[in-house]
Amino acid sequence: MEKSAKWIIFKGVAVMVIVALAGFLLFNGFGRHPYTADELESVFRAKAMEQNIISAPDEQVAMVSKEYGNSITFAMQTEDGERACATYGRSMFFDKYKELDFYAGVNGVLALDEMTYMVSDGAIAYDTTVRFGDDVEIIFSDEVRPIMYIKFMAVCLAAMGIFGCRIFMAGRK
Repeated sequence: MEKSAKWIIFKGVAVMVIVALAGFLLFNGFGRHPYTADELESVFRAKAMEQNIISAPDEQVAMVSKEYGNSITFAMQTEDGERACATYGRSMFFDKYKELDFYAGVNGVLALDEMTYMVSDGAIAYDTTVRFGDDVEIIFSDEVRPIMYIKFMAVCLAAMGIFGCRIFMAGRK
C-alpha cells in the first residue's frame, strides 16, 4: 500500500473517531454524572439541608419520588410548609445520574401549591408538575418531545457532510 493511501485511511479513521467522540458528548451531555441511583435520595436531602429546607438529613417529611423516561424526580414538603423538588437525569451510557433541576423554598416558583417545569433528560423533553399541599404529588405530561433523534440526525448530517466534502475534494485532485 502506498504512503498516500495509508495517510488517507489514517485521516478517515481520525475523522470517524472525532465524530464518534462528538456524538458521545452530544448524547451523554457535557457534565459529569456523579451519583448512583441509590445515592439520589440522600443527595436530594443534603441539598435541601443546604437550602435550609430541612434541619437534619433524616428529618421526617412528606416526600415522594417518581421515575419517568431517563430521569428521577423527588419532591418534599416539611410540616412548616418548606418545599423542595429536584430532577436527576441518567447518563445514556452509564448507570449514573446528575442534577438537572433543583427548586427550594416557599417563595418564588414554589409559592403556589402547583409548579410545572420542563425537563430535558437528554433523550426526551417533557413537563413535570409537582403539587404540594396535603399530599405531595408528581405528575408527568403525556406530551413528550423527542430530543435523542434530533441529536442523532445532527451527528449523521455532520458525518455525511464531512465525508461528502472529503469525496468531493478527492475528486478534484
